[in-house]
Amino acid sequence: MLIPIIIMILLLLPVQFNIYFLYRVDAIEFNISISYLFGLFSPEIYPFDKKKKTRGKNSIKEVYTRGLMDYIWDKISFEKLTWKTNMGFKNAYLAAVVYGSIWSIKSIVISLILANKEIDEVDIDVNVNFNEELLDILFNCIIKIRMVYIINIWIRIIKMFKGGGKSVRTSNRRAYAYNDEQFKGNG
Repeated sequence: MLIPIIIMILLLLPVQFNIYFLYRVDAIEFNISISYLFGLFSPEIYPFDKKKKTRGKNSIKEVYTRGLMDYIWDKISFEKLTWKTNMGFKNAYLAAVVYGSIWSIKSIVISLILANKEIDEVDIDVNVNFNEELLDILFNCIIKIRMVYIINIWIRIIKMFKGGGKSVRTSNRRAYAYNDEQFKGNG
C-alpha cells in the first residue's frame, strides 16, 4: 500500500526547468538545468559545450505535430521570466530605432505568452548606450511541469517516431488470414 502512494507522490511532483541564455560580444552561454524532488535531483544540460559532446547524429528530431505542442503549452507554468538587453551604437538615430524595435518585439512576445499563461515574476528591460557598439542579452526563464505530463509527452513522442497509431496493422498479414486455410478442404 505504501509503494503506490509513493509512486503517486513522485508522479505529481513538479519538474522545474531553468533556461539560461547569455549573449555578449566576447561569450555566449546557454544552459538548461532541471530540478526534481525539491532540488535533490538537478542535472544540467549544456547544449553548446564542445567538450561534452553527448548528442548523436539523430538524437534530436524535430517535432512537427501541433497537437503535441498544444499539449505541452497547456501543461507548463511559468514561474519567472527575465529578459534584459543592453545595446548601443555610436549613431544616436540608429540606437533609437533599434531600441524601439527591441521593445516592440519584446512586448509582442510577452503579450502572446500572457494571453494564455500567467507569469509569477516578469523582469524585462532594454538599456541603450549611445557612445559604444555593444549587444548583451540575458534571458532566464523558469518553467514548471509535473512528471506525469513529461511521461505522457515521452509516450506521445515515441508513438510518433516508432508508429503505433490507432489503425496501424502489420504490413504482410490480414487479421483473419488463418481462417482461409481452415476451410480449404471443406467446400
